[in-house]
Amino acid sequence: MRRFMMSVAMYFLASVPQLVSLYNGIFPAWVTMAWVAVAVLTNLTFYLLFRLRLNLRLRDPSMTMLQMVAAIVMVMGTQIYAGEARGAYLVVLLIIMVFGCFKLRTRELLWLSLGTIVTYALTLPLIQHLEGEKFNLAVEMVLWCSFSVFLPFISVLGGNISDLRKKLMMSNAQLQEVLQQVTELATHDELTGVYNRRYLLEMLRHEKNRTDRGGAGFCVCILDIDHFKRINDNYGHPVGDEVLKTFAEVVQPLLRSTDFFARYGGEEFLLFLPQTSLEMAQHCIVRIQEALAAARYQGLPEEMRITASIGVAQYYLPESVATLIERADKALYRAKQNGRNRMELAPFQQPVFLT
Repeated sequence: MRRFMMSVAMYFLASVPQLVSLYNGIFPAWVTMAWVAVAVLTNLTFYLLFRLRLNLRLRDPSMTMLQMVAAIVMVMGTQIYAGEARGAYLVVLLIIMVFGCFKLRTRELLWLSLGTIVTYALTLPLIQHLEGEKFNLAVEMVLWCSFSVFLPFISVLGGNISDLRKKLMMSNAQLQEVLQQVTELATHDELTGVYNRRYLLEMLRHEKNRTDRGGAGFCVCILDIDHFKRINDNYGHPVGDEVLKTFAEVVQPLLRSTDFFARYGGEEFLLFLPQTSLEMAQHCIVRIQEALAAARYQGLPEEMRITASIGVAQYYLPESVATLIERADKALYRAKQNGRNRMELAPFQQPVFLT
């Protein structure tokens, strides 16, 4: 639509020589009226095709070629009656060819310019018939030869611009893809696809600042896969990697879109639950434990189950993120000491203020 509006703007500019020609009596009034009527009808047709999305059925939804052909036909029609001012109308042809650089390739522009040159040559006998003795063959041949030389040159130039635009678009698309990959690597763990430790700690700091300003509390859970070293020793590290990936795939669907799940290091994962009370966090952990009990892992015996020891801590003002994670880690350590495959809650530690 933006490109179509540019085309409409060109029609408004082209109407200036039309009105000046009418004012100075260069050609009959009916020519100007016909030109205006055809211009309005043509642009209205293209507008409706765009708005009704009928253009999407075409190979080129922008309809650049069709818009150019319509404009060229109108120029060819009006220049017949332009007399000595014919050159001013033919200049519009150069602008039309530049318009093609938005979409058309060099070959298409060259074929279009060749068709325009031939059409212009075919109008010369009609012009001679209308002008009679006023027709100056030498001047007309100079005009025709000039456009026969410059129009293909403009077409090649426009085609090169079009090729550059396409290459630039491809380069931008590749750049966006690379930037997306870089962002993915910067924020996600490469093996499991969950967030990495650095990104989650950054989100934790943001949430702490929000909570300190009066927001709802949040909880942190550290999950450690039980006896993971045995899995690596008995079944190999590739199977261990599969266990880590499957573990993450089991946990993620159980979380809200606002939750953050990250690989904290090795077989440890950290779950950050914004705007969550300790009771709500316990319900979440129970769902995770139930899902882990039903999960199967590639490379492990069918009957083998993977469990996790979990430490849960709720944030209390004004402790630091490091202190919060330390409390969750101590709760995790108690869960391991008390038999693994269990959840332990971290008690609140009143901060000590030095006087």
